Amino acid sequence: MNNRISPRKTIQTRVIFEDEFNEGILYFISSDISTSGVFIQTKLPLKAGTRVFLKFCLYMEDKPIHVAAEVMRQMTKKRGPGRKKPITPGVGLKFLGLSHKDFKRIEAFMAGE
Repeated sequence: MNNRISPRKTIQTRVIFEDEFNEGILYFISSDISTSGVFIQTKLPLKAGTRVFLKFCLYMEDKPIHVAAEVMRQMTKKRGPGRKKPITPGVGLKFLGLSHKDFKRIEAFMAGE
């Protein structure tokens, strides 16, 4: 069963966790993105409900997207019943307050524009 809010597209880009002063404090690589959130590769344990500030670019030399996000789930390497390949460890993040302009930018990326 797929509980995703919106379709995802593969993207490998640097995602920066920022503090309230827009200073980068942690750096990760994304696996996929949608208009509702992003999945980052990490073994760092982040609890569901944790809120973070993100900065990332959809394309090289593109203007960065700044958005708050909430940790929705933590994925581990463990294999579940019926799984044939290991899961990429990481965290699913839901965007909070994504601007209309940035929503449209992600939507265009998803459409391959």
